[in-house]
Amino acid sequence: MAELDGSDAPGLGSIAVAQDPSGTPVVTLCGEIDISNAHEIGAELERIVGTGTRRLVVDMSALEFMDSSGIAMLLHAAARVDSIAVRKPSPVVRRIFEATGLEATLPIED
Repeated sequence: MAELDGSDAPGLGSIAVAQDPSGTPVVTLCGEIDISNAHEIGAELERIVGTGTRRLVVDMSALEFMDSSGIAMLLHAAARVDSIAVRKPSPVVRRIFEATGLEATLPIED
């Protein structure tokens, strides 16, 4: 997984993409997603959903922080696929989902 700006500074957001055995893209988000990097990460998500994928899994187990720009990025990606699931959100991210009611739109898989 590479940092978006090429440095090894802690907290920067990073994204990695793999596929599960069924061919579903599994996007792993790490570090922090905020207004400073949501556009770049969102562009990578757009590339993935733009390939015609119908289902997307987003692993958030290593995501330490996400602000409203990260939420908007996820909602935009969710609108472009038939099915999306959030896998193993970190405790901080889970609290954000619970406080905002996002789990109704972005279901959580543990």
